Amino acid sequence: MSEELKRTIRELEERNKILTSATEQWDHLQQIYLDAHARLQRSEAFNREIRERMEAAMKAGDLAWWDWNYKTGVIHYDPELARMLGYPAEELPKHPAEVEKLIHPDDRDEFRNRLQKHVEGVSDYYEAEFRLYSKNGFWKWFYDRGKVVEKDIMGNPVSLSGVLIDISDRKLAEKELLEARNLADASSKAKSLFLANMSHEIYTPLAGVVGMADILKQSGLAQEQLEYINIIVNAASNLMSVLNDIMEFIQAENRKIELVVAPLAITRLMQEMEADTLGRCADKGLELLTYCDPQIPDYVMGDPRRVRQLLQIFIHNAIKFTDEGRVIIAIEFAGWDEEAIRIRFRVTDTGIGIPGQELGNLFHSFTRVNTKIGKYGGSGLGLAIAKHLVELMNGAIEVESKEGEGSTFSFTVEFDRLIEQESFPDVSDIKGRRILLVDPDQERRSILKNYLLVWECEAEEANFIQEALDQVKHKLHVKKPFDMILIEYGSFAEDPELFFKQLDQPEWAKSSPLLIAARNQPLLDELIRKAGFRAVLLRPFVPGQLIEAIRETVSGKSQELVKIGESQFREVSATERKRLKVLLVEDNLINQRVAQVTIKKLGHEVTLAENGREATALFEPGKFDLILMDILMPEMNGLEATTAIREIESERKADPVHICAITANINKEDEEACYEAGMNSYITKPFRLEELNAILGKC
Repeated sequence: MSEELKRTIRELEERNKILTSATEQWDHLQQIYLDAHARLQRSEAFNREIRERMEAAMKAGDLAWWDWNYKTGVIHYDPELARMLGYPAEELPKHPAEVEKLIHPDDRDEFRNRLQKHVEGVSDYYEAEFRLYSKNGFWKWFYDRGKVVEKDIMGNPVSLSGVLIDISDRKLAEKELLEARNLADASSKAKSLFLANMSHEIYTPLAGVVGMADILKQSGLAQEQLEYINIIVNAASNLMSVLNDIMEFIQAENRKIELVVAPLAITRLMQEMEADTLGRCADKGLELLTYCDPQIPDYVMGDPRRVRQLLQIFIHNAIKFTDEGRVIIAIEFAGWDEEAIRIRFRVTDTGIGIPGQELGNLFHSFTRVNTKIGKYGGSGLGLAIAKHLVELMNGAIEVESKEGEGSTFSFTVEFDRLIEQESFPDVSDIKGRRILLVDPDQERRSILKNYLLVWECEAEEANFIQEALDQVKHKLHVKKPFDMILIEYGSFAEDPELFFKQLDQPEWAKSSPLLIAARNQPLLDELIRKAGFRAVLLRPFVPGQLIEAIRETVSGKSQELVKIGESQFREVSATERKRLKVLLVEDNLINQRVAQVTIKKLGHEVTLAENGREATALFEPGKFDLILMDILMPEMNGLEATTAIREIESERKADPVHICAITANINKEDEEACYEAGMNSYITKPFRLEELNAILGKC
């Protein structure tokens, strides 16, 4: 084979290799293309499916997209918007000014403001609700939301994108709900007005029954007649109590009770509870004990009326279900921080108690826990109302009870601190004193000991006089005598001669004895002074009165026997009262008579007006010291009359007379209306003697 042929063969082989390689590369490229084409088809199919799903979802949700070129002002819309509004796609507005023409005139300003705030960077996104005019002539509601999606290098918006959602059905539902709520509110107001009017119609004759019966009780009746009158008063009072509970329960059920936060004086609250409770306890032969923790400041921020109402509910039940023994009211410090203070209110009785299996039913409306309490009566609403009030104050009620032994109801509430008015009594002269407590009753000793321990005193205890005398002699022997001896009189009062004979020892006087006695106990002042006592502390008492009694005893300044706490409950005699001129504005004949007799018996002069118009005609500045104003009256009601009287005073630049509202029942709205009209206070029918006395005392 020639060299030339060999060279030709080699060249052909090389070319064949190149061709084979090229063929292989082509096959590979073709496979790559086929794979890429398959992926593209799958991607297009997936995107088409996603797009179809999105279009279906947007159509199902009455939703359409929009894209706005902020530079050119041109807006592109999803064709779905044309369907929703009924326009051909080419008729949809392309510029903002044209869009605004489709928006309801009442919605345009809000639309512009919200859009402008987003464009200026004030809000992270733009959203608005407005009505758009549809092709068929109706307004359709839309929710519009979008945001800037592109900005230029200067941070100015280039384009915005967003969605429009048809919310017409939602708006229609809202309108129907609003109309239904307004109808319900109107119905509720009509029902409340009806109940208020009915309660007034019921309270008015009941107030007359109770008032006239009280007047009869003071007219020198025979014992049998007095018993009958007491039955009438109790029956009417129980009926009024049921009505009160029902009205209050309706307010609670309708969520109409609102807290009115104001400074709450804790010590004064306890004194009010003592004054309100002592007589009722005495009527049943029950002992009343109280404890007001001296760690609690004088004032906190709370709703005085509602806290008082809560305590009254528990105290009322405690007295009602206790036939013998005692009732204890305690207000205890439960902790605080820089802004708030927690206070526990506790009412304990020695009454019939509650079976353990029935404790869970206590706070259900209209529920009585067992048949044994049937003789005590009541609506079964008190505790349900209390539960609502405590929950309104973000508190909780706790119950401990044992059948046949008594119950303890307590609730703990957090109040805001009133730091600028927080104060505590100065007890620096009492701190560290050695004091002996003599009383066979452990519970009474515990109350006294709690006070003394807070004031950092050294307190020791003795059950009986002889035991106490032994301790006194021992302290004198070791030259660490007691600074004071607090002796409870109640447990020894059955034989006062023996009691004071036991105290006839020289050692007693060396330790400044202080006698503690119940307010309704007869006291033999001469024997008490002879026994070396300089002061008597009357139970129940508040911390300030105990401090006063200790200081009075230790100082020994007074030559007369001082009774601490007596003035709080002492009735003012007719000769001590200022004779007032009272204008009574009342349209009911029975209530007129009751009020006239009561006020005259208190030593005051009464002028009668039968309605607001007559009261306004009778009024002259300086003519009356007090106006008792009924609220519901014909011709001119009490609120209108009060407004007219205040206008007369303003025109004549006269000092305002005290105007007190008289009402069958009062809620927050009524109370606010009274004060807005210019009234100074209010009392509810039938007003009690102490309530009227308190009002008269302000004039």
